[in-house]
Amino acid sequence: MKLNDITQYIQDICQNISNVLDVDVTVVSKDLYRIAGTGIFKDKIGDKISEEAVYSNVLKTGNAHVINKDIEQSCKICSSREHCKELADICTPIKLGDENLGILGIAAFTQEQKQKLLSKDKELRDFVGSMSDLISFKLDEMYKEEIKTVEQLEKEEIEKAIKKYGSNTQEMKQVAEALNIGIATLYRKVKKYNIK
Repeated sequence: MKLNDITQYIQDICQNISNVLDVDVTVVSKDLYRIAGTGIFKDKIGDKISEEAVYSNVLKTGNAHVINKDIEQSCKICSSREHCKELADICTPIKLGDENLGILGIAAFTQEQKQKLLSKDKELRDFVGSMSDLISFKLDEMYKEEIKTVEQLEKEEIEKAIKKYGSNTQEMKQVAEALNIGIATLYRKVKKYNIK
């Protein structure tokens, strides 16, 4: 599963966070492409961000990070430093299980935003982490729905074959043959799906 599968949902979350916190919000995929954003980031959707960016390190470590451009070491050596307008940022990985799928970040572009962001960095880190979990939950639910759909299709095919060939022992061998599965597998699936 990829974050690209739910970009509109992610964009809506970014917009809501931005509206409430009065900051710009972005989501970057694990391959470092911006897939959602508000404010300044909105025009940069689809762009790849620098491998030198802190976001890359957050993806590698899986740990949230607070960036203060004035003191952040990686900002001082970043090739994009002269063009970067972000004064502060809180970014957290979006995880599904143990896999880092991307980064959710909130950014300050004014001194006032920077002060608000840095003065409540713990609370905002927790909040951004919760929003990241919400995105992961949506992706996981979508994945579970896909699995249920495949299982439902499998159940329906077994039911159709049983209806066509019958359900006594000899007929079940024909069902298994028609479905190109072993007889033991067929009986296991009949039990799993509670097919009568």
